[in-house]
Amino acid sequence: MENTPLNTEDGTEEKTVVRKDRSLLYMGLILGIIILVMGYMTFFVDDPWKGLKKEEAVPVKVVEDENNSSILDESSHMSESEVRTSLVKFIEAFYYDQSRGYFDPPSYFANITETFFNFHNLTHTRLKEIYWKRREDTENLRRVWIVSSLKFERQNDRIIATYWTKETYFRPSLRQQYSGNIQYEMIIDGDGKIVSLRDIDVKDEIIQTIEPDSTDVLEPAASVEVSAPAVEVSAENKVYEASALDVKPEFTGGQKELIKYVSNNIKYPLAARQANIQGKVYISFVIDKDGSVKDAKVRQGIGAGCDEEALRIVKNSPKWKPGVLNGSPVRTNMVLPITFQVSQ
Repeated sequence: MENTPLNTEDGTEEKTVVRKDRSLLYMGLILGIIILVMGYMTFFVDDPWKGLKKEEAVPVKVVEDENNSSILDESSHMSESEVRTSLVKFIEAFYYDQSRGYFDPPSYFANITETFFNFHNLTHTRLKEIYWKRREDTENLRRVWIVSSLKFERQNDRIIATYWTKETYFRPSLRQQYSGNIQYEMIIDGDGKIVSLRDIDVKDEIIQTIEPDSTDVLEPAASVEVSAPAVEVSAENKVYEASALDVKPEFTGGQKELIKYVSNNIKYPLAARQANIQGKVYISFVIDKDGSVKDAKVRQGIGAGCDEEALRIVKNSPKWKPGVLNGSPVRTNMVLPITFQVSQ
């Protein structure tokens, strides 16, 4: 709109200022704000008048669990079978990691353990030291835990589990082959960490002392003579101990050739290699008067196909130089340990 000049009484002109009408703009803004508020209250607020009401205290119902336990779950939605399944997986992983050689205490144990076998209040560092010290005197350990023997109960925020294992191993310090059924108790806290692990019962123990080797031997497949009780048959077929002879049996070419023969012909079973099974398999056999190998048997094994492979090596052995007593060849008992070792 333009400004129109007006004539005053004295004849001068006066301009009249006309302003734009903004009432429609203000009305539109107000309506927009109202629409936004109503939309918010409609879509995002359950009770639009909640802010104007006085809040009332809501009573909280506390449900006491019969066992006063909250382990593994904050509510009691897990059934006993689900808890059992979780425990089975945990224990399997625990022993699998140990067998693979990368067992790490902080992965499983609480910062301070109350009991680790017969030791108490151990830090991670001390726990690791004791664990590997014990393993130094446990060769060819084979542990099978019996899943069906697993039992557990809840105490406060802990689970106390017991189960049986079948174990066999060799103790180098005592030269003892050990086997037995051992029952363990494992206590797991609310954080899923082991706070206690100890053996609580032992059954069917068998401890067999193995006589010291008479000769120090080689790697990776060693030959050693070990005296064995003679088998009484007849004077013609009597089997003697190697220590009683004037000349002991010897692999043709000596120890070096024996090592060469075993090394060139032995095949490490794939299953044993993948499971990191290592150790010595002791094969007993008889060197006949003509030097041939007879009656080869596994005297002490480590399983996973290693026993059969060691037995095959001995049975296919070339002839030896027979043992001699009073100038005549005789039948002689021998024991050959063959070592299986994963290359590092």
